[in-house]
Amino acid sequence: MLVGQLAIGWQNDWIDADRDRQAARPDKPIVSDLIGGGTVRNAAVVAGLACIPASAALGRRSALAHLVALASAGSYNAGLKRTVLSIFTYAVSFGLLPVVAHDAHPREEATPGWAIAAGALLGMSAHLVNVLPDRDADRELGVLGVPQRLPPEASLALATALLLGASGTIAFGAGGLSRQAVGTFGASCAVSGVTLLAGQRLGGRTPFRLLLANALLQILLVSRTVDRDALSQSGTPV
Repeated sequence: MLVGQLAIGWQNDWIDADRDRQAARPDKPIVSDLIGGGTVRNAAVVAGLACIPASAALGRRSALAHLVALASAGSYNAGLKRTVLSIFTYAVSFGLLPVVAHDAHPREEATPGWAIAAGALLGMSAHLVNVLPDRDADRELGVLGVPQRLPPEASLALATALLLGASGTIAFGAGGLSRQAVGTFGASCAVSGVTLLAGQRLGGRTPFRLLLANALLQILLVSRTVDRDALSQSGTPV
């Protein structure tokens, strides 16, 4: 996973170097002349090649899922970020992450469908939120993915709905129609409603920060539901 993240991050910095200069991004090493673009490109290639044996060590199914996820992320960097397909690359890459983790264990059963769906929903939500702070600059530079084509308010509302969908998928997928799952989903709805209204009122970079806080809170909520369900199945009082 670490090598894969390095490969995608370095590829992004190399491909976007000219656009980062136009956007005056001094936080980018290539823009600040701390390192040459060719060096970053070569590092991305080496890291990408290293992903093949590193992924193979996880087993056939995990390796395939990881390499497909990386290919999807790489296609986003290479040009799909400018199209309406941008959000689907996030869905594919995030949706496959549970498969990488689950299938690395020597077991027979496949990754639960609800885990893959939740990952995909979370990925699409992350895409919409991640772009919000730089939306206007991206539009000026011709980057017209899904978030850049939508009004900021619509992106925030859709991201919140997708995040809520991910929480519900995990809560009901892991816990069924138990009281814990229903309670968790109700709490997730309340948290999402508050953060959505606050984000719409405050504007600026605040919606981005609030949705990140929303995601963390919902992760805690659904994790509690999954833990309680696992204890219940083991016969331990909860």
